[in-house]
Amino acid sequence: MERKYYDLWVDISNTPQVHMASAVIRELRGYSVYITGYNRGETAQLIKIYGLDGEFFGSDRYNSLARSFSFAGRTFMLLYKAPKARSLLSFENAMPLPAGRLRSMKIVLMLDNELKLVGKRPLFQRIESRLKKLADIVLVPKVAEETFRNYFGNKVATYPGYKEHVYVADFEPDPSFTEKSGIPYHEYVVLRPESLTSLYVLHGNSLVPEILGLFKREGINVVYLPRNMEERSVAKGFSNVYIPTKALDGLNMIYHSKATLTGSGTMAREAAIMGVPAVSFFPGESLLAVDRDLVERGKILHSREPKEILDYVIKNWGKKRDGEFEKAKKVKEQVIQQIKAIIGE
Repeated sequence: MERKYYDLWVDISNTPQVHMASAVIRELRGYSVYITGYNRGETAQLIKIYGLDGEFFGSDRYNSLARSFSFAGRTFMLLYKAPKARSLLSFENAMPLPAGRLRSMKIVLMLDNELKLVGKRPLFQRIESRLKKLADIVLVPKVAEETFRNYFGNKVATYPGYKEHVYVADFEPDPSFTEKSGIPYHEYVVLRPESLTSLYVLHGNSLVPEILGLFKREGINVVYLPRNMEERSVAKGFSNVYIPTKALDGLNMIYHSKATLTGSGTMAREAAIMGVPAVSFFPGESLLAVDRDLVERGKILHSREPKEILDYVIKNWGKKRDGEFEKAKKVKEQVIQQIKAIIGE
């Protein structure tokens, strides 16, 4: 039987992308959408939580060499597993692009991490960056336009704000979240470790053990969110740490926290947009343009000094600021209009 022809194929390769994909797909009523996923972190669990019907191909690896082979294997797998579709939407993810080009799809690639395109990078990262040039439209935050335009030229289209605005726009706090979540603390901070195995971050040492030790001394409880067993092991032995046994509603978890700290970036941006004290201890040599913008606006502290991080958390304990929810709605509206215009051509 001949396979169905879709308006849009959406490929999701990482946990934060599920929030973004869900926000976009909800606004595409009347369009037929086919979803594929990559088994990385809580991606599969979150896709189910959002009620999205996804088909999964490939699993992530946490050794950098094995990860490269995993990316390559899934890229080739999608050449024959990809659906028939008019357009492809992908987020920071080059794996489906060759399949989209082979099947003559209009390819929309949403990016906000320009560090993957510049500076010292592993060979596979350079190959992945070249694959991203297969996109027809590269949709990026306005604050990051310069670097992306230098690399992709006139394929670049921009939107105000950050990608996190797009899905925070739909957020409604659940006052009963803490009780329902299984988190054993009334007051807590959220901590996501550095993704030291990411290809765009050179390997280094984690600050997590030292941060957890300082928090334990001060009686601060932590909801800790490791991606894998290696990251889980650095929190071993800390009595002030809770590791969820299942994927939780991340935005509510952040909203109800006293502060959110991450060695990556996404969760700090989510927190900052919702008015929650936010800390980035990203270990790269440079910050993403979106993170620099938030640091300059005083919305995020960036530091690799554990004592400075502790002092910031204590100083801002319980001091929630005004969120950017109205701005988020405007950013989302513009992004959806851009995507509809592209896939409706």
